[in-house]
Amino acid sequence: MTNISLAHFQSAAESAAISGNLNQKLTVTDSGDLQTREASSSLAGKLVSWHKLSSSEGTAKAQDQGAFRTALQDKFGKDLGEQAYKHACSACGYTDGKAHSLTAKQISTGIDFAVRQDLHKQGAVAQNKDIIQHFANNPNELATQGIVRVPGVKSVIDNLVSSRNADALEGTSAHALASTFKQNLRDNLTEADSRIVLSFVEQFKQDNNELPQLGELPELVQDAVHFAKMVEEHKDANSMKASNLGICFGPSITKDDGLEPMAALALNQTKTQFFTALITLAD
Repeated sequence: MTNISLAHFQSAAESAAISGNLNQKLTVTDSGDLQTREASSSLAGKLVSWHKLSSSEGTAKAQDQGAFRTALQDKFGKDLGEQAYKHACSACGYTDGKAHSLTAKQISTGIDFAVRQDLHKQGAVAQNKDIIQHFANNPNELATQGIVRVPGVKSVIDNLVSSRNADALEGTSAHALASTFKQNLRDNLTEADSRIVLSFVEQFKQDNNELPQLGELPELVQDAVHFAKMVEEHKDANSMKASNLGICFGPSITKDDGLEPMAALALNQTKTQFFTALITLAD
């Protein structure tokens, strides 16, 4: 299969959009270019049977889809790239397992989805760092009773997440800020992030509580540990010791989709212990 960068797909989709034809079918050539694809009843100038034509077109469609899928994964990573590809297929009315032509609409839909998701995670990471800095500048707020454990007002949290406005942190309750931090952690860990953390959790469980260096963890989890340590340093005032913080943060440091309830419960207990131990590593 010919490798082709996502920029080539994006350029072709933009050209089709300018011409007002997002349903334009595209195909990848052997030389690695994109060109419009039209149905044909002949191959190499010779008439062929319907069966042979159908088989040939099906192979071409699969190759085109594979090239686009690979380009998305190369640009955005395996997990997000795969999510973007599947979203583009379903949004354009295509079903899994059925050969279909690559269209400019599919390309635009897949790229737009990946960009939005990528920007959303970047915004979450940046906002969590802003929240940490806010508490560093206002350490008295870390003494708030039950901070991290007591939820903030949902409408306030939703507004902070949607706006990503650092100035809005001033004057917002400590509970809402901590809840926003936790929501950003829960909502933006990728499958790849989860796999990394789960591998360390399993190692922690099996190898005498062995812990990774903080720098080996996904950035969102690193920041959660640093924030938890800041809160724990005021435990005499806020009643949030390390074990309490482990209960609040531990279940959110990986995704547990598809696990049976008892298995998920057992894993959460280990993650709680793992996160509690990590707090001792924070600078």
